[in-house]
Amino acid sequence: GIGMGLSRTLRAYLYPSFSVVSQFPVLGWIPLLIIFVGIDEALKIVAISIAVVVPVTIGTLKGIDGIPAAWLEVARVYGFRPMQVLTRVVLPAAAPSLFTGLRQAVMQAWLSLVFVELLASSEGIGYLIVWGRQLSQPDLVVAGMAVIATVGMLLDAALRAVESRMQRWRRAAF
Repeated sequence: GIGMGLSRTLRAYLYPSFSVVSQFPVLGWIPLLIIFVGIDEALKIVAISIAVVVPVTIGTLKGIDGIPAAWLEVARVYGFRPMQVLTRVVLPAAAPSLFTGLRQAVMQAWLSLVFVELLASSEGIGYLIVWGRQLSQPDLVVAGMAVIATVGMLLDAALRAVESRMQRWRRAAF
């Protein structure tokens, strides 16, 4: 995302393909991934990776696209080196979009993990829910759903806390 946001050449080569691939939901990749990587831990890792890459890349790219040109011009006038431009202008300005993409990515990763466990796993929360359904034990299903919701809320709260701590310099409007 940073590379495509900063380099028009890299964007011209990568963004069209990335845009096409990002149109497919992670769940659509699962049958193909099962064929190529099997149903072991590798399936979970690859599915989570696919789920994370799209929101983080798009969030970063949109954040960099939203940087006012005047800010980059000021950095040039002050003679910032490329690393200074990246660390003092680009990343702080793109941080809100980057964190939004990161929060979406973590939620997508969590949901993808549970979904893969529902379909093709012999362990995990998704497997517990399937097992509870097969045994006609709604308490197991509801307990699994509660764990999924609780972990999701905790992950989001942790990311919100990190985001607010890293962006203390931003002032709230109200």
